[in-house]
Amino acid sequence: MKDNISERTRWLVCAGAGALAAAALRRWQLASAFEPPLGLSVPGAQASVILVCVLLMAAAGLAILALSGYSRAEEEHCRWDLAFLGTGDWAYPVLEVLAAFLALAAAPPLLKMGWGQWQDYQEARARLAQGIDVQLPSNNGMLALATAAGALVCFLGLLQLGRDGLRPGKRGRGGFSAALPGVAGCVWLMESFRAHAANPVLWDYAPLLLAIVCGMLFYMDFAGISAGVCRPRRLLWMAGMTFILSAAALASAVGNGWADVLLLLSQMLGAAGVLWRLPPSLESLPRTKARPHPRTLGEESIQEETTHE
Repeated sequence: MKDNISERTRWLVCAGAGALAAAALRRWQLASAFEPPLGLSVPGAQASVILVCVLLMAAAGLAILALSGYSRAEEEHCRWDLAFLGTGDWAYPVLEVLAAFLALAAAPPLLKMGWGQWQDYQEARARLAQGIDVQLPSNNGMLALATAAGALVCFLGLLQLGRDGLRPGKRGRGGFSAALPGVAGCVWLMESFRAHAANPVLWDYAPLLLAIVCGMLFYMDFAGISAGVCRPRRLLWMAGMTFILSAAALASAVGNGWADVLLLLSQMLGAAGVLWRLPPSLESLPRTKARPHPRTLGEESIQEETTHE
């Protein structure tokens, strides 16, 4: 019997269901799996165990979905960078542009926080120079300022991806735009670790850590497609896990500052754009062995237009 469920629907439903489950379990964990006085995690708490199991099941489920109907030889001959250029589908570029402006919105609170920390640090140094006994702050605000600059870089990269999604043709200088959010994620990772340096391995930081690292890998894998490294199914897996882990981190980031919330939302929309745009290209590939003379995605689209005419 023919399967009427499209590849896009499978990926979006699986990623969306995993994200909702992870966010709900994270809220349950915050409400029940920590000791109120010190905030230490309760060993063996049900919410923590179930959350880990759900994340592992989501990773395994997306891996099975990515490997279903796998045709490596067929995929290697496709121009996957052309799949993200203008195709008449507005959903992908809109999602990437929205992700860009969310990243841009994270820059002002980061600048404000970093500048305040820098002023406090300089004031403490001035008092020490005057012979006043004060404790010098351990944070001078430079990482927060660097993260704000990274948010601007992320904005530029995602905005270029959105522009590429509106223009058909060959990918130009914006081909490696996806690497810019990945580089910005490195700075964001350092700033988040600095903020949690006293307890880097506790549960309150683990979801955010995993979300940032997975997002960095996702963007770098996305940029690899432009460099001719065709791993579309791995990219889809990374996009799905970025969406799920970001949702879990977002459930605990609300109330702890707008910067992390906006950056996580930006990361989720960037991953959602890939989950929307890439599966239809995979769906057009045969599920059997490679054909003797495979055509690229661009050639297929040209022949389809000629046929319709």
